[in-house]
Amino acid sequence: MKNRKLVLSLVALAGLSSLSAQAQTNNTEKPHETIMQRVDTLAKKVGADVKHAEGVEKAKLNADAQKVGAAVKKAETTEKAKLNADKQRVKADLAKDKEKVNKVYQDDKAKFNADVKKAENGLAKDEQKVKNSYRKDEAKVKQGFAKDKQKVRNAYRKDKAKVKAGVKKVKQGLAKDGQKIKNTYNKDKAKVKAFFKKEK
Repeated sequence: MKNRKLVLSLVALAGLSSLSAQAQTNNTEKPHETIMQRVDTLAKKVGADVKHAEGVEKAKLNADAQKVGAAVKKAETTEKAKLNADKQRVKADLAKDKEKVNKVYQDDKAKFNADVKKAENGLAKDEQKVKNSYRKDEAKVKQGFAKDKQKVRNAYRKDKAKVKAGVKKVKQGLAKDGQKIKNTYNKDKAKVKAFFKKEK
């Protein structure tokens, strides 16, 4: 709109200048007819110039609009392509990250299972060691108990034999003492009988 107003103003100014110059140089013609003719000619010329200017401005505006449209479309296409590329890159990065996480998870899971199995094997070995040690200790205890039992039996048998021997000695001593007492009693009895026999 501003360009159109500027063009119309320039055309009108040029037309008025031309009329003024021709009016000063053609004094022989009738002023009223000359001015009217010149105004019609100028009006036609101005109209043609205005149409031409409008056409040029419209063509320029259409060209600018097409350029702007093409630039916008190109920018949209470029931006869309860029967004798609970013989207694909993000998807690829997410897939890589997911694969890394999954690999770490699998590695940790395998390591955890290996550690658990190792711990279970260690516990089984320790349990077997405890069982073996318990069996050895139990065998030692049984052997020790059997030896102690045998020692007790042997000691009991020895003590029993000693007791029997002691009892036998005591009995033998008592028998000897009894015999001595009997012998003494018999001697004393014979002496008493002999004594009473002499008294008679």
